[in-house]
Amino acid sequence: MVRKIINILIVIAVIGLLVWKLAANKEEIDQIATRSLLVNPTVPVQVEQVGVQGISSDIHVDGRIQATNEVVLYSKVQGIVLNKYKKAGDYVNKGTVIAQVENSVVKESLSFARMNLANAETDVERYKKLAEAGAVTQREYEAILITCRETQRAVTELQDQLNNTTLVSPINGILETDYFEEGTLLSIGSQVADFVDPSQLKAVVNITEKDVYQVQKGDKAILTTDILPGQEFAGVVDVIGSKGNSLLNYQLEIKLTGSDASTLKAGMYVSAQIATRETATSTKIMVNRKAIIESLKNPEVYVVRDNKAYKQKITIGKVLDNYITVNSGLKEGDIVVVAGQINLVNGRAVDIKN
Repeated sequence: MVRKIINILIVIAVIGLLVWKLAANKEEIDQIATRSLLVNPTVPVQVEQVGVQGISSDIHVDGRIQATNEVVLYSKVQGIVLNKYKKAGDYVNKGTVIAQVENSVVKESLSFARMNLANAETDVERYKKLAEAGAVTQREYEAILITCRETQRAVTELQDQLNNTTLVSPINGILETDYFEEGTLLSIGSQVADFVDPSQLKAVVNITEKDVYQVQKGDKAILTTDILPGQEFAGVVDVIGSKGNSLLNYQLEIKLTGSDASTLKAGMYVSAQIATRETATSTKIMVNRKAIIESLKNPEVYVVRDNKAYKQKITIGKVLDNYITVNSGLKEGDIVVVAGQINLVNGRAVDIKN
């Protein structure tokens, strides 16, 4: 019991020591802050005046280049790959043979089925004459007809299997990826290869639910990419998604129309400027992006009034390079801090160093 009381007293003493230490640290920090204010009563900052600018109704979005025609080839037969004629990266035409799967068993089955078909067709002719002479019943003749048709179906199916043991390209384009080598055992439905037609490209972008009503099929677009600075690529809006995703964005497909579109490659990131049919420009208050002290989701700025900086919440619209449109919170002529915010607190005096 005595030991338990001693342990409790030790814990209380440790907690008391920690509380005393924290209080001492806080007092020291407050003293440092007070001395800082005395030594540096103002904070040097750079400022910029909020202005008004005409904003085009064009929509700016980012997306990715994709091939319009991308095809996956699946195996329709089971068997071992005997020969591989093409590999990933090769250009192929539609119908080009890329591999051969073993087919000896299928060939033998097809040959046997064809013989059965020939016999069945002979029986049909014979039974037809016998039926006309009354030597066999109509039911017997119909049974022979059914047998012949089943044999014909077996021949057709085996011929299809034999054809499918030769793997061919379904389109003109690049054999992008292959999933087999000589000796690979393919199963029915297994993925064999991916093909991409690089001659037909599109840009796939996402636009907001607000912008989707401003875009129409056929609207012209200009695409740019950081990979090819200074170059522009023409396109038109080809597909407008009818269902938004979880972020309330709608998928848009822009078909590339320029002769230089082949310069781009599937997978590249691009920026698209879509010229909507509403050609009018609107006037918006603009603020330098450097003035934002929080994230764009919770934007705030420091506004300078009477040589003091005051924190101001704002709501923003479009982001246009280094400037952002402001929907509320600022007015034309306001002075905002664009450098030096790190040392500011609300109501702190500032020394403008522009």
